[in-house]
Amino acid sequence: MTALLDEFVRHLRVERGLSPCTWKSYGYQIRGYLRFLEARRRSPEGATREDILAYLERRKEDGLKSASLFIAAMALRQFHRYLAASGRALADPTAGMRLPRFKQRIPEPLGADAMDRLLRPPPSGKFGALRDHAMIELMYAVGLRVSELVGLRLGQVDLREGWVRVIGKGSKERLVPFGPRATAALRRYIEARDVRFPAAGDILFLNGRGGPLTRGGFASRLAAAARRAGISGRVTPHQLRHSCATSLLEGGADLRVLSELLGHASVLTTARYAHVSAEHLKAACRRAHPRF
Repeated sequence: MTALLDEFVRHLRVERGLSPCTWKSYGYQIRGYLRFLEARRRSPEGATREDILAYLERRKEDGLKSASLFIAAMALRQFHRYLAASGRALADPTAGMRLPRFKQRIPEPLGADAMDRLLRPPPSGKFGALRDHAMIELMYAVGLRVSELVGLRLGQVDLREGWVRVIGKGSKERLVPFGPRATAALRRYIEARDVRFPAAGDILFLNGRGGPLTRGGFASRLAAAARRAGISGRVTPHQLRHSCATSLLEGGADLRVLSELLGHASVLTTARYAHVSAEHLKAACRRAHPRF
């Protein structure tokens, strides 16, 4: 079963080109599923829909939240599709199976005042302060996913022209512009980076030891910066990306342009994702409709 799991993860990583966050998550879910089947003395190739539903019910009883339960079900579907497509199983027991529903929570965007406080240049010229400020400026300017942010390499950022080449979900690339404030913050950070870690590799954002800063590491630094800025409540990287999207939309950005900037596969995803205030909707109707 370990060999089968390794093959499946390789399929997701190499052939499907899924992001590290996705294939690691699916691999974790399938590892638990294989242990469940082993306890029931069932093989993955011979598993039935009843086995799958029993596993999901067990996970629900363990306290798995609806969003995580949905991810588990998606992992099982991909796993059994792989078994059927590779000829290991005669049929896919998940075919036609409805996935568990979950309520997607959309974070509230940060207001203009909160963003101004969060984006104030650091009073200290220390490496960590400059790095955190550059990351927050760039994430708000470009609307990156946190995995895209921490995975950036030096060659992906063009400071002279103000572009970043983002490698998103499914290894899809997109070019996104950023403005002079993000450029200035990045220049200050890169100068400090070159002084502190002159022999570092090409990963752009480094931790205090010269290694790549992780998703969790940035989330922790962002939360600390929000506390220092006097922002109440928990501030997350996803909320920062959402704040960028909302600012662009309320500033007049076209929904399709916003979809391209954020790297969404469909404009419908952007429509659900972006927070549009009632005042913005009314203003758009006044501008565009002749009889409003």
